[in-house]
Amino acid sequence: MSDVDVTDDRVMRGFPPPPEQRVAAEQAYSDPRLTHWYMQHARQVSPTADVSSRQQPVLALPEEPLDLDAVRVGKADGTAWTVREMLAGACVDGMLVLREGRIVYERYLRGMTPETPHLSQSITKAVTSCVVAGLVEAGSLAVGDAVAAHVPELAHSAYRDATVRHLLDMTVAIRYEDDLDRPQYDGARLCRLQGVQPALADDEPGSAYDFATTTRTEGGHGALFHYVSLNTIVLGWVMERATGLSVPELVRRHLWSRLGAEHDAYLLLDGAGSAQLDGGLACSLRDLARFGLMLAQGGRLDGVQVVPERWLDDVRRNGDKAAFAAAAETWGGDYAGCSYRSCFWVRELADHTVFSAVGWLGQRVYVNQEAGVVIAMFSSSPQELYEEWGAHVFQSCEDLAVVLA
Repeated sequence: MSDVDVTDDRVMRGFPPPPEQRVAAEQAYSDPRLTHWYMQHARQVSPTADVSSRQQPVLALPEEPLDLDAVRVGKADGTAWTVREMLAGACVDGMLVLREGRIVYERYLRGMTPETPHLSQSITKAVTSCVVAGLVEAGSLAVGDAVAAHVPELAHSAYRDATVRHLLDMTVAIRYEDDLDRPQYDGARLCRLQGVQPALADDEPGSAYDFATTTRTEGGHGALFHYVSLNTIVLGWVMERATGLSVPELVRRHLWSRLGAEHDAYLLLDGAGSAQLDGGLACSLRDLARFGLMLAQGGRLDGVQVVPERWLDDVRRNGDKAAFAAAAETWGGDYAGCSYRSCFWVRELADHTVFSAVGWLGQRVYVNQEAGVVIAMFSSSPQELYEEWGAHVFQSCEDLAVVLA
């Protein structure tokens, strides 16, 4: 519905909304204007499950505001822009900066408010990692567990010899093309099963669960970094079988209820009720910042150990650079020198290590423990801009951390 004006108050308003102003979930990623609307309103048109923070004390975030709008920060190409120009250029919907746990900068743009739940896309994977950490600590799961031991339905798929560690590190040897723009590729098929792209005439019915059982092996597990969003959905399936609890309940129990979250979050579901752990968590910006603050403080928040510190130390120190380098043809350039560990992107710089949770179209939780800086960001950048500006934004976050250190 390319004629929908998503800035118009009549979008999905009215009882019922007039046909020319309705948005269907399957259109979510077909038009940048619809994508921008969907990122802040997914619950209105997609099936979801609550991740409740009710009846939990809210963690206060003291404020020491600084005027950072005119601060100049670098881009990956050696040029510079102001923070204000970065927000506009990268189509940022909201950005919050913490220094030593205090809010020094907070901006909402493009229709977003402090209460708005915004899709975090693949930051959801990092959230999943922190839930797995809790299950490992509780003895419900081990990173060396065979996937098929928990989910026998996967015994004849690409996951038959894979372990939980392979899922976490994206080193499953699977024949899979994670491309959303080509209908014949696996990533686009997954989006159709999740209801955020229109189904094709020859698509078979099913869910992400069904899709996973049909995958095939290519190569050997553990040798090559291969970013496959389906892996994290399979990880959710393993978590559910290991505990007998649903993914939304696991996220609530092991993480969200312990963050001092100010607002309820939610998870997108597919038609079979499978939680979209590849990118379906929506939350407020301040709660995303609380998640980042917990990471920056070694898993602790308000005196409570939310995520085991050794899990986050492992993230920072034990990424497989060789597996990542083996995928240099795909993940070189902007990601050169990185590793990927337990659903976090890790980059070792001259005097510090940064780890980040990153999501499609510009979602980011940047954690610089040495500087005491956390940057939480929601965006709805068109795909071509996201690919162009992603490395610039990382460099800008680095420079801003130096300014604040």
